[in-house]
Amino acid sequence: MKKISLIVAGICLCAVLAARAQNVAVVDMEELVRLHPDTASDKKLFDQTLKDFRAENDELRQKLEGLQDDFEKSRKEAQDPALSDKAKKTAEEQAARKRDALITADRTAREKMQSRQEQLSDMQTRMLKKTFNEIREVVSKFAAERKLPLVLPGNQVVYFDKTLDITDDILKQMNIQRPAKEAVTLPMVSHPAAVSNAPATLPK
Repeated sequence: MKKISLIVAGICLCAVLAARAQNVAVVDMEELVRLHPDTASDKKLFDQTLKDFRAENDELRQKLEGLQDDFEKSRKEAQDPALSDKAKKTAEEQAARKRDALITADRTAREKMQSRQEQLSDMQTRMLKKTFNEIREVVSKFAAERKLPLVLPGNQVVYFDKTLDITDDILKQMNIQRPAKEAVTLPMVSHPAAVSNAPATLPK
């Protein structure tokens, strides 16, 4: 009797879920973010910032290499057996100062690059969050108008009927058009026998 009750309850639950499914929609958030107007400009700004940081990193690396070479030169000079005790002591002190300068510069460079990494990560997070929030506002407004109590991200759903996908509707709400797909052009083949040996040329 208990098993029958569980079966009946399961059937009822499925019926309820099926009924509610009419008011459930899914949306491709990755596609919406990709096509959002700010995404291209954000990427351009991010890439330029990354380029500037890499140039700064290269400059710091060159500076460190110069300090390293300078220290190695002073260290070798201090090991010259022809030096008097006084000259040797002076050379060792000079080498020690250059070694300390190298260590300090290396530590400063590492801290600066760590800071730059954090800045890049924070920039990317802020850009994505802003874009995501704008999309979510549009989705929320659309869902309220269509009386949709639940909108799920499509990439987290195992299966859904394509009629539940409102991605194109959201794109229209945001005045975004999908880019036209490029037509695939195949080469002309003069003789059927040449098909197996002629590589297809597709547009890049």
